This record gives sequence, C-alpha cells and structure tokens, in this order.
Amino acid sequence: MPPAPVPSEIEPFLKKPRAAVVATITLGGSPVTTATWYEWSDGHLLLSMDADGRRIRNVRNDPRVALTVFGNDMYTHVSLLGKVVEIRDDPGFVDVDRLSMAYEGKPYEERDWHAVTVIAAVERWHSYGDPAL
Repeated sequence: MPPAPVPSEIEPFLKKPRAAVVATITLGGSPVTTATWYEWSDGHLLLSMDADGRRIRNVRNDPRVALTVFGNDMYTHVSLLGKVVEIRDDPGFVDVDRLSMAYEGKPYEERDWHAVTVIAAVERWHSYGDPAL
C-alpha cells in the first residue's frame, strides 16, 4: 500500500457519500468490520460512533482503523489505513446530521444516544479498479 497522501484524482471518489466498511480491532485483538457512513476531508476520515458502543471502545483501546469505500460494485474501491487522532463529543448531532444529510437527505432521526466524532489520519491507501472515473 502506498503511503499517504491519497492522489488528488482519487479524492472526488472519496468525497461522495458511498457505501463503506470500517474495521477496528477488538479488545481481544481480533479485527471486526461494520458498515458505516464516513466523510473525507484533507487526508482525514470523519466517522460518527456511539459513545457506549463497541467501535468506540475498540478505537480507544487501539487507534488503528481501516476503511474500504466502494464504487458501483466491489471491483472498484479505495481502502484506507490510518490512526485515530481525535475523539470528540457531538452533543448537538452536528456531525451525525451532516453525514445523514449526505447519505439520507435528512437529519438523523434517532436522538437518544451519545454521539462522538472520530477523526482518523490516513497513513496508507490502495485502490482497485479505477475510482478516478
């Protein structure tokens, strides 16, 4: 996998709201994947997590994350490896709502959970197919 930064011709692919899967490492050391929404900005990933959930426990214990972003099929994708560099509360659901607007076209409806925002700096990347198209 080449080191960051991700080439500029791939950035438009990553800036679109696309199906993605994030991988974290469990407290026992096993990888686990979860479908997720994400946002790409300046070499960083923004992810929203439940403060009481498994994913946030995983990244607090081990900051390594991987994200695979799919194109129209699994044969066109970009995979990103990085480390969490920031975890912050999102009490007003600002980040959650921005992600929901991008993916669903409306604010996130469920409001009875403690949202946190996770920022990961991308260190390595790989593409398959031609995500620049």
